[in-house]
Amino acid sequence: MDNTGNILDNLIKFRSLMRLKVSKEKIKYIWGKKYLKSLDIKYLKNLKEDSNGNVATKVQVCKDNVGKLMVFNWVRFIGISGSVAAGFAKDEDDIDLFIVVRNGTVWLYRGIIVFLNLFHNKIRAKRHKDVKNKLCINLISEERGLQFENDIFNFHELMYLIPVYNERYINYIYSQNPWLEKEFFVKKENLISRESPRRKTFFLIGVLNYLAFLSQLLFMSIVGHRPDIETLRKNYNKGRIEFFEHDYREEVMKNYLKEFKSIN
Repeated sequence: MDNTGNILDNLIKFRSLMRLKVSKEKIKYIWGKKYLKSLDIKYLKNLKEDSNGNVATKVQVCKDNVGKLMVFNWVRFIGISGSVAAGFAKDEDDIDLFIVVRNGTVWLYRGIIVFLNLFHNKIRAKRHKDVKNKLCINLISEERGLQFENDIFNFHELMYLIPVYNERYINYIYSQNPWLEKEFFVKKENLISRESPRRKTFFLIGVLNYLAFLSQLLFMSIVGHRPDIETLRKNYNKGRIEFFEHDYREEVMKNYLKEFKSIN
């Protein structure tokens, strides 16, 4: 329990960077009802649910448009991440998404939804000046690419994900990151999953996926996006496409470590 208490302190400090609290419901979700009951009054007094009406609105917008993200039977999970999941979304914000697809389809999937978006216009693109309630694909991962680095940033991202398609799959994602239990003491029930990865798609789909990777890489180079070739290559090998700014993650971690040192 002492170790879990230290992790809770760290989570409270981490969320304080976003001017947010840690709620009793979230503690129960991560560590269980028994642990919540063991907390003394100094914690319970400050544990409240952050109130943000934009969150519920944007979650509903995403649910209403989730069909725009489906391609064949490739999608395994869709969750909301970013400011909406964390609880500090503004009215003008977009909606960050965490999408899991079948192995061997990630780049082909991206190419198809970019094409389809030309017709329904629900997914954020560079041409959009007003991004309010646009679906913003933050990360697409194949099932083989669900292992994330062990740190407070990823712990927070995973624990605060809001499932909007195939809710029970989130436990499979947790199960692929055993450090959640070993280092952050997440209750074992969260890491138990009845889901299993689907078989890789047909060989031809894999070939088309590779060609989609090359063609999108070429397109990014032509239009002046200046892609980081080495990072894209590594992510291709991991079965993942990351759209978030790495500078943001590094800045959050730097501020967290700075606050952590100042308090300790």
